[in-house]
Amino acid sequence: MVVNGTEGGGTLAGVTVLLHRFGAGSGSIDTYEETADADGTFRFDRVPAMSDGDSLALAVDYGETRYTEVLSQSDVAEPVVLTVYEFTRDVGVVVTTEQSIIVAGIDSATRRMAAVQLFTLENRGDTTLVPDLSAPPMIGQFSFLRFSLPPAATDLDVSTNLVGGEVIPVGTGFAITAPVPPGRHQVSFTFTVPYDGNEVAWRDNTLQGAESLNLLIPTEFGNIGVGGLMPDDGFTVGEVTYRAWGAENLAPGDGVSITLSALPEPTWIDKVGNPLSEARFWFGALPVMVGIALAGLLGWGIWRRPTASAG
Repeated sequence: MVVNGTEGGGTLAGVTVLLHRFGAGSGSIDTYEETADADGTFRFDRVPAMSDGDSLALAVDYGETRYTEVLSQSDVAEPVVLTVYEFTRDVGVVVTTEQSIIVAGIDSATRRMAAVQLFTLENRGDTTLVPDLSAPPMIGQFSFLRFSLPPAATDLDVSTNLVGGEVIPVGTGFAITAPVPPGRHQVSFTFTVPYDGNEVAWRDNTLQGAESLNLLIPTEFGNIGVGGLMPDDGFTVGEVTYRAWGAENLAPGDGVSITLSALPEPTWIDKVGNPLSEARFWFGALPVMVGIALAGLLGWGIWRRPTASAG
């Protein structure tokens, strides 16, 4: 049966239901099609028996969204319920319950920091957020999930369990255009960012809000200073001990300005080993090195000068 999970939602009579059968041994994909009755029921009678390793998936297109259900061999012995929802363009139905920013690596030689951000999102309504990409949004009005990045961030890599859509650059970050049905979902991404001197700063706009925002830094990176967040109790996972900072109950768009200071700086050996990445070092070092070499030659010449004869 296919049911409408939105209170007061439309009828599902006549909705097309697809059944995909994946053959584990042959690699084949067979697709079957049926139409839901007035009460949303449907039945597939012409599907061959499943072999070991085979799998099935139901799919229904409704409200500009595809809803799917993967079935195991044991699932087909009982009636299956597939829930669909009406759609909304209001991104406000999605909130961030947990957001974590983890400093994953620091390359002091090139002054670059790698970070991971983890989001737990929740659509607490009974409609699916479906982005409208057919027309440009009005100023300040978007119908898709957006995420902030520090200035000059590179090497972005996004992962999510949301199905469909794509990742697009928007403003000072990026957006995900996948539909967001009711329930909990995960989004994570990694990036690297350069820092000047020993400090990096950026603003996280918390565009979906954040009931809990945490910043975690492994103690192995030294006593890094943090501004913009309140210190919290650290903890240990495996062999890694983290220092922690956080904020709570941030409304959508409130944002936090985060500053990391006392970041590791290149050592003299780092600068020698990375001449191209530290050009300023060589501009200052070359005259000094030339001066030392000339002083050495002068001293060697004086030491080699023949002693004058008594006459």
